[in-house]
Amino acid sequence: MIKRTAEVVLAVIGMLFGLVTLVGFTAIGFILDSAANTTDGIDAFTRNYYQSVEEAGLAVADVPSANQILDMVHTYAILALIATLVFIVILVIGLIGITGNKKPVLAGFMFLIGGIIVTIGGFVVAGFIPGLLLVIAAILSFVRKPKDPFIA
Repeated sequence: MIKRTAEVVLAVIGMLFGLVTLVGFTAIGFILDSAANTTDGIDAFTRNYYQSVEEAGLAVADVPSANQILDMVHTYAILALIATLVFIVILVIGLIGITGNKKPVLAGFMFLIGGIIVTIGGFVVAGFIPGLLLVIAAILSFVRKPKDPFIA
């Protein structure tokens, strides 16, 4: 029987970092969305947005409108919440599969999918470290095989 301590440790650390990343982006999205749902919030955002566009020297016709930006933030907040929930479920399945060396290949696929989700959901930059840890755990799950007791 092969010990899977490295995979479990990497997966748990990747899961914790990934949760911090995804929950943080979800919270930021919903905070911005709720702040923009008031008339004062929409007016302040629109005013600041167009002021920043003018200061940057861009034409207002070349950039998305303030309402489009707010719609994108709302959409991202919902997608980040869905990604967080899927991430949790997938990694729990992976951790259950790797403990006791029950299904290391299934766990490897779950870790790989979880790494992809956190990397994309965390805008690549913030999700790179947890994604990398999960991909390493997936590779270890695929590569490490139990020794054959009949071969000396």
